[in-house]
Amino acid sequence: MAQAHYQVIAGMDEAGLGPILGPLTLGYSAFALPQALSADALLAENLWQRMGGAIGRKPGERKQRPVVCDSKQIYNPSRGLRPLEEELLSWACLHGFNVSSFEHFYASFCPLARERRGAYDWYAATLAPFPLQAGTGRAALRAEALSRALAQGGLALRELGAVPVFEGELNRLIGRTDNKSKAEFEVVGRVVGELWRRHRHLAVVCDRQGGRERYGRALKSQFPEAEVSAFVESTKISSYELVVPGERDEPRLFIAFVEEGDNDHLPVALASMAAKYLRETMMQLFNDWFVARQPGLERTAGYYQDGRRFLQDTAELRRSLGLDDARLIRAR
Repeated sequence: MAQAHYQVIAGMDEAGLGPILGPLTLGYSAFALPQALSADALLAENLWQRMGGAIGRKPGERKQRPVVCDSKQIYNPSRGLRPLEEELLSWACLHGFNVSSFEHFYASFCPLARERRGAYDWYAATLAPFPLQAGTGRAALRAEALSRALAQGGLALRELGAVPVFEGELNRLIGRTDNKSKAEFEVVGRVVGELWRRHRHLAVVCDRQGGRERYGRALKSQFPEAEVSAFVESTKISSYELVVPGERDEPRLFIAFVEEGDNDHLPVALASMAAKYLRETMMQLFNDWFVARQPGLERTAGYYQDGRRFLQDTAELRRSLGLDDARLIRAR
């Protein structure tokens, strides 16, 4: 493994790759460590432990402390949005985001969106009241607990956000790449590139993309100016170092794609929560828009079987409104 050291570690994860309705969302977070570590040491670093257990790893710990975990553990429809919303908005408050309205929150949380939300009628409205289920006071109190936990571990939150990839953009990417996973990787590369621009020596851990093991060619395509070196390519982890020679400070990126990264790496788990929260708020807007025009319509999470049901139920409405399926229904 390379001898380079990194002080900023980012995590990335997606939500909504499988559905046929609603956006794909890509969450990200990044933390500064008290000292730079080698790539090996970074991958072994447990930020939960570094903070002395002040942040929990399981939803059942929420009464005692803030929790960061895989979004699939903290959110399910029967439990409701409140646990995920409280935890995610506490990090947003810590990062200085205004969570008093959805408009303010979205502007701070989604600065890397390529398309305007207002370009899609079903996402253009706002969510009110906001937060949807959590109280802003509760989020602010938990943000204070997060601040103490980070101080205990000598950590600082440097990045937090999510990128919505709306249906039109995703369909264009799929049309160009002829592959949904490749389309997603283009978005991953774009976000990694922006974070790398801000933090010239950066380590990134991503949840594995579609089960693939080799990412070198895709990384070279995304970053043609960089020299790409593969460290490990296996079923559990694929890791690489990218260096841009000749530039000031010689920008350097370590990136690892790991299996179940959201269980083992706090930045990935927080990114998972960010992606899921954005996906759920977008689907709330989506469903609200259609139900307002077709009272009694059963809401959808957008996954294949129920998504087809929803499209069948709204066929007449969509025809009467002249909606463009290419901007509503995913190609794959």
